Amino acid sequence: MRTELSVPRLFALVGLLAIASPIVNLAAAAEPAAAPTAQGGGSKTAAEPQAAGPRVDPRAEQIVRRACAELADAKTFTFHAEVTFEQVLPQSPVKIQFAGATDYWVRKPDALAVDFESDLGAKRFWYDGTTLTVFDAPKMMYTSTAVPASIDAMMERVAETNHLTLPLADLAMSDPCVNFKRVIFGAYVGRGDVGGVACDHLAFTESNFDWQIWIQHAGKPLPRKVVINYRSTPGAPEYVAVISDWKFPTAIPDSRFTPQIPNKAIRIKFVDLKEPHP
Repeated sequence: MRTELSVPRLFALVGLLAIASPIVNLAAAAEPAAAPTAQGGGSKTAAEPQAAGPRVDPRAEQIVRRACAELADAKTFTFHAEVTFEQVLPQSPVKIQFAGATDYWVRKPDALAVDFESDLGAKRFWYDGTTLTVFDAPKMMYTSTAVPASIDAMMERVAETNHLTLPLADLAMSDPCVNFKRVIFGAYVGRGDVGGVACDHLAFTESNFDWQIWIQHAGKPLPRKVVINYRSTPGAPEYVAVISDWKFPTAIPDSRFTPQIPNKAIRIKFVDLKEPHP
């Protein structure tokens, strides 16, 4: 029989759960145009101020939105990602790199499963349309909470209430480009290779993050690599995900979204799951 405990904290997914999104946005606002003044002896008249707008290469935005549309239209899919993430040692400029891997199973609109393992631990997540369950295998602890009946609403609820975000979670949303409106600079870098796949390499910015994404050039426009640089964080740590093994099955069985908890696991309360940034 499982034991239930109340402890102040369950997770230590240091650095990896803090991803705002793979389609996060980055930063370098365009400078507003200087206001001209009247010539000669007349009174000086300032032109109407012009708001700084986003400077995004239309080609780069088009490629990102094609990728978002591809995933938005897909009702079931799975993928694997090899990740690295960094932490800056306290009171030190030294950055430490850790490695991990994650697997996603997505069945829209209301089922999601994520397996994650890294140098710092391992977690499994199951969402079945009513409940989110999280299992920490190394600690043999688990927790669950009632959540709304869609992936989008569930992710919004746990982010606001429990400060919990999942790495690469935007790829599972109904609109993966929902946060692209925050982009204020974007560029098409060129053609690049990721694991033998030719990709379009794009770079974007917003006020706190710089990010790059490599999107498959031929066939389905699928994300193949994401790099996020937290340049507003001391030491500017980075998160890197190389995404592979995309599959689009016609169905994923309910059993994939059903929690598998060992009998000896200890149940704890679903409390504040806030994680530090990389």
